Amino acid sequence: MKKLCIVFAMLFMAFNVQAQETTMSDTDQEKMTRMMELMSQTIEMDVNTELFSKVSTNAYVSEDPKAVIMAMLTPEDYETSKEKMKNDVGDKMDIKDKGETEINGVKVLYMKGTTEAEGSDLNVEMYCMGIDDETSLMFIGMVDKTADAKYAEAIEKAKNSVIK
Repeated sequence: MKKLCIVFAMLFMAFNVQAQETTMSDTDQEKMTRMMELMSQTIEMDVNTELFSKVSTNAYVSEDPKAVIMAMLTPEDYETSKEKMKNDVGDKMDIKDKGETEINGVKVLYMKGTTEAEGSDLNVEMYCMGIDDETSLMFIGMVDKTADAKYAEAIEKAKNSVIK
């Protein structure tokens, strides 16, 4: 399951981090520091702990079937995130649908697709909502395609508890 979390983290980084020069400027170092601070902040969400175990701040997994719930703050405004979502996340995820919608009265960006990790085919949903002029919240849910519906329902419940 650690490999699944690593694949997920790489997917997120491919989506959010731009190529950087070999030496970081002071501004780049400040951005990286802010990103790490934001990603470590606890985000309140309703997670079914009978199905998912907490593995780190805002990250929960199930072993069998494979499923992940993750949320994090990122150092980008909503419009910057929207521009980045116009580009695919590379070959790590086969994107089926993406765009902008409203959830619980909040405008969000979304991306849905599939990926493969540890020999499992996973359905992936990523959501992004603006927090302020410099911060967005990302929510990601991943679940094995063969998993019982209760796992997808638990991910949906967690998403709705975060996006409000």
